[in-house]
Amino acid sequence: MTTINQRIPTLVVKGFDELFYTVVNSVEWRKIQDDFNKSSKILIVGNGGNLAVADHAAIDIGRLTNKSTAAPGSGILASSLINDLSHDDWIMKWVEITLRGLSKESIQNIMIIGISSSGLSKNICNGLEYGETRGIKTALISASTPKIPGNYNTAVIGTNEYHTGEVMTLLLFYQLIHGAGFECPCIDKASKQDAKRIDYSC
Repeated sequence: MTTINQRIPTLVVKGFDELFYTVVNSVEWRKIQDDFNKSSKILIVGNGGNLAVADHAAIDIGRLTNKSTAAPGSGILASSLINDLSHDDWIMKWVEITLRGLSKESIQNIMIIGISSSGLSKNICNGLEYGETRGIKTALISASTPKIPGNYNTAVIGTNEYHTGEVMTLLLFYQLIHGAGFECPCIDKASKQDAKRIDYSC
């Protein structure tokens, strides 16, 4: 139990500004931004906390841009595919399901972005590799240098902390939105708008 005068341990958070600008100014990130700008649909995948980041990013890209987005955030979906196949293959199967019925031209306008902390997420890497075979633009955002080689473009944040990697990754998705010419709104603008309420009495 802590008291007012007792020192509370502080979480280690290393140089967000430096990490952010190093990634955004890299050749790999410029390719990710260019592919994002050219795509009309964005698929985002991750595991654990990174899947929450993927879901959050997909929602805001859909809200703030003219792009269609999706992330496999349903536990029902994930557990069904894992049970049917394996943990290593469920993302690949989700991508395959998502592409069903789409023309080759439509598929070429899709980008899939994988998120990993350790670079050891085989299911994410398999999903990206499958996307490559289908002609999708692919990218991996990894907190640390990936341990599994792949043909997809990879941006490395350069941190050994899960929390820093997840927070920075979400920030990088807002950079993608901003870099595509869309506005990431300020809080004071949103708070000045009249609250829209649904009249359920009708």
